[in-house]
Amino acid sequence: MVKNRISRLGMTIALAFAVALSALTIAPAAHAQWFDDTYPGFFSLRTPGLLQATAFGGGFVSEKYGVLQEGTQIEQSVTPYIGVFGRATGYQLWIGGGFESPLAPGSGSFPRLNFGRFQGGVDLALYQGTHLYVSAGHDVADSDATVVEGDFSSWIFLHSQHPVNGSFSTVHDFQNGVTSTEIDLETIVLSREKYMILAGVGGAMYNGGFLTDAQGEGGPDLGFYYRPWQLGVSAQAGYGNAHQFGEISMYKQISWFE
Repeated sequence: MVKNRISRLGMTIALAFAVALSALTIAPAAHAQWFDDTYPGFFSLRTPGLLQATAFGGGFVSEKYGVLQEGTQIEQSVTPYIGVFGRATGYQLWIGGGFESPLAPGSGSFPRLNFGRFQGGVDLALYQGTHLYVSAGHDVADSDATVVEGDFSSWIFLHSQHPVNGSFSTVHDFQNGVTSTEIDLETIVLSREKYMILAGVGGAMYNGGFLTDAQGEGGPDLGFYYRPWQLGVSAQAGYGNAHQFGEISMYKQISWFE
């Protein structure tokens, strides 16, 4: 009986070894085929190339603090799935009483802060309707932070009457140790030849660093996009640690094929 068990154990080990060896032999070819099928021409330069400029701006107001921001982003395609971009943003931050802004610890004696942020990174088109932006940068003026950022956006049900978009943006500030995350879920409620109207919910969360516990806010949002001008506007209102808040943002895109 012991001899049979040893034999079976030996056969099992030999079989497992053979299966593993086969997997190691076949897997690279299978993975390569899957990659070629999923991302055809991944290493080929995009022709024609696409150069895109986006101007953006917006504001956030609450009982505790307010922020204005404005900036621009330039992106150049490299392959059908990879682009490189640079982004410059200016911020004006007003601090209210009773709440420390996650951007400026101990800033009660500084009612207004002005700083700029310069970032660069890559845009990865993971699959149709899905992009991941990864970037890093540094602040100037009233902030001296180094930051890393990840922005993700994905459309699902693209061929339905009401496609849905899920997105999030996470920024980590190495100066104050705070991680800020924004999450939005929207659907196209009305689509016409020249414009779209979107509605959904979203919010933001701040944690880490000088914050003793997680803070944030959330609420419903409404968006409008005008195709001929490549112009988008969105607004949100809600409640959170900063009490009632309102937010509005807009962007304008210009594209050139090279």
